[in-house]
Amino acid sequence: MRQFLILLLLAATCGFSQPAAVQVASYFFQNNFNAQRGAAEPITPVDPTSTSRFITDTVFGQSRTVYEIREAPTPKLNQGGLTFTAGNRITRDTYTVEMVFSIQSASGWRRIFDCNVRRSSEGLYIDPSGFLNYFSGASSTGNDRIAVGTYYHVVIVKRPREMYLYLNGALVASATNVVIGEINSEYNPNNILNFLLDDSESIEWTPARIALFRVYSGNLTAAQVREIWASPFTSTVGQPAPGFQSSGIVNSASYASANAISPGGFFSIFGTDLADTTGDWGQSFTNNTAPRRLNNVRVLINNQESFVVFTSLGQVNALAPDNLPDGPVTVVVENGNLRSTTVQSTSRSVNPAVFRFNAQNNRFLASTANDGSAYIAPANLFGTGGALNGLAVRPARPGEFIVLYATGLGPTTPAVPAGQIPPTRTGGYPLTNTSEIRLTLNGQTTTVRPVYAGLSAFPGLIQVVFQVPEVANGEYETVILVGGQSSPSAAFLPIAR
Repeated sequence: MRQFLILLLLAATCGFSQPAAVQVASYFFQNNFNAQRGAAEPITPVDPTSTSRFITDTVFGQSRTVYEIREAPTPKLNQGGLTFTAGNRITRDTYTVEMVFSIQSASGWRRIFDCNVRRSSEGLYIDPSGFLNYFSGASSTGNDRIAVGTYYHVVIVKRPREMYLYLNGALVASATNVVIGEINSEYNPNNILNFLLDDSESIEWTPARIALFRVYSGNLTAAQVREIWASPFTSTVGQPAPGFQSSGIVNSASYASANAISPGGFFSIFGTDLADTTGDWGQSFTNNTAPRRLNNVRVLINNQESFVVFTSLGQVNALAPDNLPDGPVTVVVENGNLRSTTVQSTSRSVNPAVFRFNAQNNRFLASTANDGSAYIAPANLFGTGGALNGLAVRPARPGEFIVLYATGLGPTTPAVPAGQIPPTRTGGYPLTNTSEIRLTLNGQTTTVRPVYAGLSAFPGLIQVVFQVPEVANGEYETVILVGGQSSPSAAFLPIAR
């Protein structure tokens, strides 16, 4: 009996925990329907009369692009709106929806949100008096009227048999012990959520403008809603921070995690929520220097900024800064205002690795003819009939000069700062320890010394130029040795007369 009373006391004083809100989709309608974060697909517009459009409007004092859902000639048959397929990213009775919108009509009931594929009356409305009303169970009162042409920040928090409505950061209505959202399990297996779409047999539809739409698994708290309302378009509430492990930090050429980083060398990070945007550094150089922040992403090694090469949700490529010590280093990824935990990796000043073509499981070295006329690979490697981008695809020929592309081969003389495009210079920027470099084909069967090993015209990318030896036709396992270190094995160069 005493234990039962203690449990009752804990329930009364502490409450039971609610699932934390995690953002699963966010849309800003900046002339497209794409999600702000890469994990979610575009939201789907419903526009049977092709009258809806993107326009510029003032939202909370800011000039923004919004999506205008316009009045149709016959609203009953030609409603416009938006559809989001949540699937298993949310449960049917525990999630949060956030919206910034303005209505453009003042008459009757106006449906704002539906979770039952337009087959029941359950959903969020604005009633004829201008109050928010989640039918049926929760209605705002007092001075909380929705005015035509004014933007509002509205949050719906759904829990089992509970409903909470927030307007501009304040709780304006709630309901408990009501059946909410359960009916959609009968005929909404994909968890489809609709915005500004009424039942197909009704006309409780209104034209509107929408500037923001977000969906969260779990529940926002009242404090989180207030925080979002303070700055809805820059809020990171509910967004998961970048996540990765030491094993996800690899050399960009070999994909090996051992000694993944070398000063001025390329490395990759594989993880989750690393970036919101997919893109590379191609248009982001300033004064011939690579960006330290790309698509709002930074990568820090020992608190020094790397140069960011590529970003995506699950992968970031970067060029390490100079002057890293040999041994343990710390790595952090920042995605906007979100920061990963500090992850350990290792750095080695000389850590040779040769880039490979992706086809056929990265078996073949990425190499070209020195005169730029061909990719050196089996003719069928890319499935393009022996040509790619207007160049031939063929094996190397004995006696010709070819180029391998590598990273982590050590410093150059003269030195070029990491991330900088090397200025044109006669003789290029050869590696400081050029005399120590050699290539072996099939172990020690054939050893060649490059005629040039040094920086290419691209930041951080080393090119190794050598003459193909007179050997029989075949695929030769090729390893670069420099400073007592060798590149990973199982990388092959095809040679044929």
